[in-house]
Amino acid sequence: MSILLGTKLRKNLLVFSFSRPEESYYVRELSGLIREDPGNLSRELRKLEEEGIYSSTIRGNVKFYSLNRDYPLFRELKKIALNSVDGGKKAKAGATINKRRKSKNKP
Repeated sequence: MSILLGTKLRKNLLVFSFSRPEESYYVRELSGLIREDPGNLSRELRKLEEEGIYSSTIRGNVKFYSLNRDYPLFRELKKIALNSVDGGKKAKAGATINKRRKSKNKP
């Protein structure tokens, strides 16, 4: 999973996109929404487009990116991306509960 979601930018991008799979965005719009540098985001989107995960369309002189719903591993990738967020929340919640339990057990 860490290879697939290798960077923070890629993870943020995929989690955001899979939570809105029907949407398409241009780079500057998307960079503002996920708070990432537009230059780095543009490079990452090009890589993911080459891999077939994203597709792009040009409207006027603006390039819009969206998830490629025909990507063979679309469902599996969606599960991985969305579970990476849920798993992180569950881990943090578990750590908080454990801290509370330990503090209650102290004399």
